[in-house]
Amino acid sequence: MKNYSADHPGSYSCQAWSSVWAPNLVHVLACSALALVVIMAAMTSTMVQAVDPDQLQDFCVADLSPTNPVIVNGFPCKPSANVTSKDFLFTGLSTRATVPTTGIKATATFATVFEYPALNTLGISHARLDFGPGGVIPPHTHPLASETLYVLEGTIYTGFVSYEGVLYAETLKVGDLYVFPKGTIHFQINVGTTHAASLNALTSQDPGLLFVANQLLASNIPDAVLETSLGINATALKYLQASVPPLEGF
Repeated sequence: MKNYSADHPGSYSCQAWSSVWAPNLVHVLACSALALVVIMAAMTSTMVQAVDPDQLQDFCVADLSPTNPVIVNGFPCKPSANVTSKDFLFTGLSTRATVPTTGIKATATFATVFEYPALNTLGISHARLDFGPGGVIPPHTHPLASETLYVLEGTIYTGFVSYEGVLYAETLKVGDLYVFPKGTIHFQINVGTTHAASLNALTSQDPGLLFVANQLLASNIPDAVLETSLGINATALKYLQASVPPLEGF
């Protein structure tokens, strides 16, 4: 193997140092420490992008006023002099939503920054899911967040599809917890005979919500693209487009 240090006298490697100074333990430890620092720096540069950016202060209750002229990634802060303990209290998850947010015997009650302004900059939100027997939350993604689901009541079959196209799914009972990695397609269905409910936590104040069927079939993607991509003719595509349930409440 070609020796870079031999051709470049001004450069030194750990191997070169150890050959000159061996068996100098100080240099061996220095080389090991340098390698460790490089590895940790690489890991840190990856991990810091995992969730919403860290806040620069203890709280920043969102100012959702439509007249606020400031445009930022998130929301400007409500003046701290106007903040009270009530801003940090949210009671909206105590009861289920009254509007079927999927049209398939299921509702989602949200606690994102839009409903709960105190979450602004904190990188977290919640949702309560309620299902009648056979109720479904259709396949969807949260492009900005990972999610956990904790079963409060009933029996829920849920899962996600990995980036490799593998389905990971389980039937959950009361007290069970399941996690959906960021951006993966996932779903829920009540497989019991009674009401089911869950409490979900997400790693973003505004995780985003994209329903697969609606994004694909109820958008303005040209029919020719969909027909070719799905391997179907125009008649079948029209049938599928007409069959997608409406998402009331969105």
